[in-house]
Amino acid sequence: MWFFHNPGLLGINARNLKYIKAYNPKKAIMMADSKIKTKNFLSARGIPVAKLYSSIHNKKELESFDWSSLPNSFVVKPNSGYGGEGILIITGRKGGNWLQGNGKIMTQEELERHILDILDGRYSLANISDIAFFEQRLEAPEPFNKMSYKGLPDIRVVTHNLIPVMAMMRLPTEESQGKANVHLGGVAIGIDIAKGEMTYVTQYNKEIDSIPGEGPVKGTKTPHWDEILLITSRVQDITNLGFAAVDITLDKSGPMLLEINARAGLAVQIANMAPLRRRLERIEGIKVASPEKGVRIAQDIFGHKIENKEEQKVPNKPVVGNLERIEVMGRKGNKKIIAQIDPNIEKSILDQKVAEEIKLDDDGYCKFNLSGHRLQTVVETKDFSEKKFKMIVGQRDLRNFLIDPTKHMAVEKMESDQSSSIAHIVRQFSIQELSNIDEELFKIDGEIRLLAHLKPINLQDEHNKFLVDPTYNPQFEYKPLKFNPKNLYTRLDRIEFPDSSIGVLWRKKADEIRRKIELLEARGTDQFTEKSIQLYGAPDEKLLEQAMDEIKEMPDKFPEAGKILTVKEAKKLFEQAIEEFGLKGWSVKIKKDMVSDAIAGKENSVMLREGATFSEERLKGTIAHEIETHVFTAMNGSQQPYKIFQRGLADYLMTEEGLAVYNQEQTESSATPKKYWPASSVVGIHTAINGSFADVYAEVVNLGFGIERAWKVALKAKRGISDTAQPGAFTKDFVYFKGYRMILDFIKNGGDLKKLYYGKINLEDLDIVKKVKGLKSPTFLPAHLRGE
Repeated sequence: MWFFHNPGLLGINARNLKYIKAYNPKKAIMMADSKIKTKNFLSARGIPVAKLYSSIHNKKELESFDWSSLPNSFVVKPNSGYGGEGILIITGRKGGNWLQGNGKIMTQEELERHILDILDGRYSLANISDIAFFEQRLEAPEPFNKMSYKGLPDIRVVTHNLIPVMAMMRLPTEESQGKANVHLGGVAIGIDIAKGEMTYVTQYNKEIDSIPGEGPVKGTKTPHWDEILLITSRVQDITNLGFAAVDITLDKSGPMLLEINARAGLAVQIANMAPLRRRLERIEGIKVASPEKGVRIAQDIFGHKIENKEEQKVPNKPVVGNLERIEVMGRKGNKKIIAQIDPNIEKSILDQKVAEEIKLDDDGYCKFNLSGHRLQTVVETKDFSEKKFKMIVGQRDLRNFLIDPTKHMAVEKMESDQSSSIAHIVRQFSIQELSNIDEELFKIDGEIRLLAHLKPINLQDEHNKFLVDPTYNPQFEYKPLKFNPKNLYTRLDRIEFPDSSIGVLWRKKADEIRRKIELLEARGTDQFTEKSIQLYGAPDEKLLEQAMDEIKEMPDKFPEAGKILTVKEAKKLFEQAIEEFGLKGWSVKIKKDMVSDAIAGKENSVMLREGATFSEERLKGTIAHEIETHVFTAMNGSQQPYKIFQRGLADYLMTEEGLAVYNQEQTESSATPKKYWPASSVVGIHTAINGSFADVYAEVVNLGFGIERAWKVALKAKRGISDTAQPGAFTKDFVYFKGYRMILDFIKNGGDLKKLYYGKINLEDLDIVKKVKGLKSPTFLPAHLRGE
C-alpha cells in the first residue's frame, strides 16, 4: 500500500524522538497515563467527562465495597490500562448477576475476579498494581448507535502545538466485541478536519468499502465537530502535552472526553490515507495564541475554511536585541538573568548553576519569559560562570521574534554576586505608573479566589456518604477555574517594578500570585501537595511535637459553655461590634455551605455559616479573631498609599492568623476547645500528607476531639485533592499554630504588635514596610493594644 513507501509517513522512532521526547514533559505524561487524574484534573477546568462513580484501590476496599451504591448501568476501567484492555461494560442487573454490553451474564464473583485482575496490574501499562474505577455509561446518538456494535464510537484527534492535525472515528464491531479499538478489529474512519465529514473506511489496516452491516458512510458529518476540535486543543493547552492523541466519544448529551494518550498511535494515517509527518512539519513554528486560533488554523491548512477578517490580522512580532533580560522558571522558583540572543544555535542553553538553583526538570523542560512572552522549551545546560549572560536563546525559540542587533538594554551596571546576575534598569516611575502597578496586582489577586476554587462542588453528597461510613474517603469534584491562568501569567510578566521598597513588596506579591495560580492548576493531580508547600509551607517534626505537647494538656472536660447562640443571634452581635468600632461599609451575612463557621471576606463583609452555633465565650474570641484582626488590618491597609496593604502582602497569612489566634486568647477568660484547634490542624495536615481522609479523621478523633472538628480538619486538609484515599494535603491551616508561636517570639524579643497593624503584612517584611513612602500609623487597634 501507499504508506509503506511514503516519505511523509510518521514512524514510531521519529514520533518518539521528534515529538514525544521534545514536546511532552514527564509530569504531563504521568498524568495522562492515569485516567482518574486526567478526569479529575480536566473536569475541574470545564472539559466534559463521564461521571466518576467510585474507585477501588486495593483488595481491602474491594472486600468492603458497597455494590448497591452503583447504578444499574456503568463501565469498569483500569486506571492505567491501554489499548482498551480490561474495560468492562455493564448494562444492567439480572437477579444477583450483571448483564454485560455483549449480552452475556456475569456473576458477582466473576466481576470481583475481574477487578482483582485490574488491581494486580494485568491490564496496566507497566504490569504493576493498578486502580479499578467505575464511571458513567454513555450512549451514542443516532445514527452512530446503529453503526456501533454494542458499544460507543470514539474520535481520536492527533493534536500538536494546539492545532488538531489529523482525526479518525473508531467504531466497535462484533469482531472487536463491542470495543472501539482498531487492533481488536474495530473499524477506523478518516475524518476531514475542516468539515468533520467521513472519508476512508479501514479495518485491519486495509481499506474497505463500507462499515460491516451498515453500508457506505463517506460524506457523513460528525456532529459537534467544531466543539470536538476545540476540546482537543483546550485539553492540550491545559495538560501541557505538546503532542497528544485526544480521545472523544459521542454521547446523547454531546461530546465527552474519554482519555488522553501521550504516545499517540499512528493508525490515524491509514484511516486518512495521508502521511502525518508531512502535516506536522507544515505547522512547525506557527505561533498559536489560543485553542480557538489553533482550530481555525487546522481547518484552514487542512481544509477549505477561510478565516474571517479579524482572524487574518497578524500581530506584530516583538523585537529583541542581542542581549535581553529574561526570567526563567523552575520547580524551586524563578530567577531573572541576562540572555544572549543567538539564532545561529539551534537549541537554547541554560547556565548549569542557574538550572540547579531553580531546580530545572531532569529532562531539561524549561519555561522562560522573553520580551513579555512566555516560552516553553527543552534546554541543554552548560557552565557560563565566566560569561555576563546566563542563557543563550537559540533558533528554535526565536521563530516568533525579530532581532535588531542595534537594540540595547537600558543598563547602568551589571551586578555579579553569589545569587544573581541582573541588569538594573534605572528610571523614575510616575505616581500614575505606581498606581497602575498597584491596581493591576490588586485586580489579578482578586480574580483568583483561591479558597472558592478549592471548595468541592459535591461536598454535601460526599459528607452524607461519610456520615454513613467514617472509613469512606470522599471523591471530591471542583468547579472549573473562573480565570485564564495563561492570561494572568502574561499580565504579571508585563509588569515592570521600581527599585524601591514598594517595588520589592510588589515583586514578592507577584511571585505569591504565581504560586497561587500554580496551586489551582494542580488541583486533582499529584503535584498539588508540592505546590501547596511552595505557597504555605508544611509542619516539620519540631512543630508537630509542639502541637502534640499542647494537645496532651487539653482537659478531658471544659467548663460549661453557657448559653448557646444561634447564627442569627451571633449575626446581631457581630453587627453591634462593627457599629461600635466605627467600621463603615462593613456588613454581616449568613451563607450556606461554608467550610468555616466565620470568615472575614475581602469585600467588606463578615460571613457566618448557616447553622453554626456559638457559646458566648467562643463568640467573643471569634469577634476578636475576625473583626479585631482581619477587619482591622484591612481597614488600616485601606488608609495606606497602596492597595496591596489592604489586599495583603506576599505570604502575610502566617503573621495575620498568628495575630488572630493571639487576640482571640486575650478575650477568652477560660480555656475552650477552640484553643486547641490550631494544634489539631497541624496533626491533621501532617497525617494527610502521607495518608487518606479517613486516616486524618481517625487520628483527630483519637486525640480527643469531637467528630465535627475531626471532619473539618480532614476536609480542610484534603481540599484540592480529588481522590482523598490518596496521600496529599492542602497545608494552609498549619499557619495558625506556627503563626501564633511566631507572634509569641516577636513579643518576647520586644516587638511592638501595633506595627503589625499597618495592614495585612508579613512580619518578615516589617523593616521593608517601614521604608515605604507615605506609610500611615494604624488607626484601628484591639482594646489590649489601645491600653483599654
